[in-house]
Amino acid sequence: MEKQGKNYLQLLRKHIVITITIIAIICAAFIGFAEFQPINLYYSFTFEKSPKENSQVIFAFDSNKDFPSSSLQKTKVTGSQATIHVDPLNNDSKKLQLIIPETGVAIKSFIAHTNVRGQHDHVIYTIDGSELSRTEKNGETVFSLQEKQLSDIEKQSQLRSPLKLVLLMLLFSIYVILVLKNTCFKAVPLPLYAFGAVGAIAVELFLCNLWVTRIGLGVGRYHYRRVITLLLFVFFILIIANYVIGSRCNQLAKRAVAIIDYGAVLIYAIFQFPLFTRYLGGFPDEQAHISYIAFLKYYGGVIPNFADMHIYNNDSAGILMNQPNQFNYLGHPPLYYQIMKLFGGLNIIGDSVTYNLTYLRLLSFCIGLLGIAIIFYIGFTRISPIPLLHLLFAVVVIAPANLIYGLCGISNDSLALLTVSVFTLGIVRFYEKKYNIWTYLLIAVGISTTLLTKLTAGLIVVVMSVLVVGYTLLVDKKASTILCKPFFATAPIYLIPAGYFAALYMKFHTIQPGYPEFAYKEYINSHMYVPNDDRQVMAITEYVQYFFTRFLGTWYSISGHVEVPRNGIKPFDISTIGMLLILLVPLTVFLYARSKAQRFLSMGTCSVLVVILYQFNSASKGFYNNGYLGGIQSRYYLCAIGFFALALIWMVSHLVVHNSAGDLCYKNPQIENADIPRLSSIGTLVCISLSTLLLCENLTSFLYQADAISGFIQ
Repeated sequence: MEKQGKNYLQLLRKHIVITITIIAIICAAFIGFAEFQPINLYYSFTFEKSPKENSQVIFAFDSNKDFPSSSLQKTKVTGSQATIHVDPLNNDSKKLQLIIPETGVAIKSFIAHTNVRGQHDHVIYTIDGSELSRTEKNGETVFSLQEKQLSDIEKQSQLRSPLKLVLLMLLFSIYVILVLKNTCFKAVPLPLYAFGAVGAIAVELFLCNLWVTRIGLGVGRYHYRRVITLLLFVFFILIIANYVIGSRCNQLAKRAVAIIDYGAVLIYAIFQFPLFTRYLGGFPDEQAHISYIAFLKYYGGVIPNFADMHIYNNDSAGILMNQPNQFNYLGHPPLYYQIMKLFGGLNIIGDSVTYNLTYLRLLSFCIGLLGIAIIFYIGFTRISPIPLLHLLFAVVVIAPANLIYGLCGISNDSLALLTVSVFTLGIVRFYEKKYNIWTYLLIAVGISTTLLTKLTAGLIVVVMSVLVVGYTLLVDKKASTILCKPFFATAPIYLIPAGYFAALYMKFHTIQPGYPEFAYKEYINSHMYVPNDDRQVMAITEYVQYFFTRFLGTWYSISGHVEVPRNGIKPFDISTIGMLLILLVPLTVFLYARSKAQRFLSMGTCSVLVVILYQFNSASKGFYNNGYLGGIQSRYYLCAIGFFALALIWMVSHLVVHNSAGDLCYKNPQIENADIPRLSSIGTLVCISLSTLLLCENLTSFLYQADAISGFIQ
């Protein structure tokens, strides 16, 4: 008998897929015939002769001695129907009466059904009105259900409970996971596969919430739920390809799939442009940016006369230069606006400057997209040939909620992303000891163009440059790498921003033209100034908390003039933690063992921290001096997303890559058959889970909310 049992056991193991299938069928049959507690159960009476609209009626169940009021559920008649969400205490009631404070009422039907916030309505049981007992007494009409009818309703509601569907879906997921483990993924380590299975179930729950809790927009409108599902499916296929090729193929194949990764993520970024411009809009300060471009087109010149620059009224003819609305508070250096003036297709007709808004947005978007392409080039040429690392790097770059959104509008943030990316490429080459003309040219062009684009971005690259020069002179003691021919050959480039700021200071006595300096009376009547008696009062500790709460909030939520509703969202919950890791993880670089890579990344972190402190100082002065609660935007640092992504990938590589030298940039081995860096099992988990989490959070920040965004539902 024991031997026969062992034979059966061996047979089951030999045909494990058949065994799993049989067990799954048995479990599915048990779930199918079992009775579960009803969930989201509603009772509705539809009237043939209806009581008065909004008149109150009572659903009376069996009396509950411990909680008497629970047996009476009141509701109002709306649209010839009275509906209640059944209290679970009344699910097993043997009595139900509908008490109506009127006579002459007739019921067409009774329906027991499940419902989730007005959608996904499923009928469980129906009773014709003629089958209900009816009595009239003392000006009231009472309709009663028989005990057998209520018993049938209870049984059907248990047999058709929504919980049953969830359990069947969970059973199917477990079945697929077990079958795949014993067929396609036999070689995958069990801990890695188990973690991946949990992640797959989490994504499945994400999709279930998408299809169950989010509302479809209707016929002829954007099918956002299908799009999100398709995007996640494509991403899932991409992850499988990255894992399989990364673990089994040669370097050429790995490089090829990395190119596909960057291309796919770039296509996803481009895909978002029409969504943001058509369905959302509300880009920060867009009219002010357009007015700046129109001012340069209309009046000409290299350096604009900031004192005379306004935000102008707009109509179908274009920008009306003879109708100033308010002072243009931007005060940014003019490089971006000169480029847009030159290539933006603007024309002067009388006192108007005509333009094509879509074309201007597309031009600005392409400038920013070029910056992303440079970052991807840095990643492709410097990160170890591990496909999943490249996929994670690409997703990290485009994941922050405001990055692609900001590029879709007209804003100098697009050019800042490009110029800082150029600077980053130059600094990476300097780190690699490529002391040639191209390195110094990239650095010089990056610094100069950034300073001529946006001062906050310029401050980041200047602080980084000062720290790198100091490190090279004082720690490395290699003055020859700074005072060399390539540096002196490119030094004249630095004179361009120096000349601009010198001319600006001589004319306006400031290097940052501001609202109060040129239009003080208008400034004190604007939203940027709050009368003293109307100001909020905060202790400095309260303001610090307010500042950093808003600062983090503008990193994981879209920050524009059109609201994207995300009720109840908080920092560090599952829908924000991934994005916040991009911003906060580089701050931990100081905790790593000292190396050249660690020092360079630390200098990048220091440059960002210096600018954040500068921003905090400016914002706090604005609050305590002028009552202004604004000036707190973390999107100003998205121009340095290349640094954030490199820092995060370096940390992941440092911890979970076998044979990693801990270097910032990968070097091809000179010895044939040398050990190639590869991900550990934990590293694979980190890359897959973090990249999936970031994509889901990116989708949640906008497209997932489509049913609550006016542009989609109008």
